[in-house]
Amino acid sequence: MKLATESERAQWIAFVQAQPLPLDVECKAWKKSRTNEQNALLFGVLYPPIAEAMGYPVDGDNGIHAFMCGTHFGWVDVKVPKTPRNPEGIASEPRRSTTREGWNRGKRSVLTTTEFSKFLDTVDRIAAHAGVFIPMDHAA
Repeated sequence: MKLATESERAQWIAFVQAQPLPLDVECKAWKKSRTNEQNALLFGVLYPPIAEAMGYPVDGDNGIHAFMCGTHFGWVDVKVPKTPRNPEGIASEPRRSTTREGWNRGKRSVLTTTEFSKFLDTVDRIAAHAGVFIPMDHAA
């Protein structure tokens, strides 16, 4: 919940004070998170031609989104069940996603609009290296 005025903050404090103890309350500075338009641009416009050109699905652990997140945020090695193709039982996954710390299992932490724009720049650069041209005149 976003409190934007002194009146809203006063109402929230009064509400909290009226609650019986113990309480579990969280309060942190508000940051504008990525917009729905930015997310639609990423998954609806940018990823499909990149996925097609590179031969991977858009989403999922082996998809373009995982690859882009790992390339932008870095990679971490995680233990996974050993298989004939992976006898060490180690896999690399992105350090985080655009919505979570710790890829798909971490705490929810949506990128800000500025952070998401930097991520989109990485996606555009990787697309160019893969020979995929994406006109950015519609960028969010």
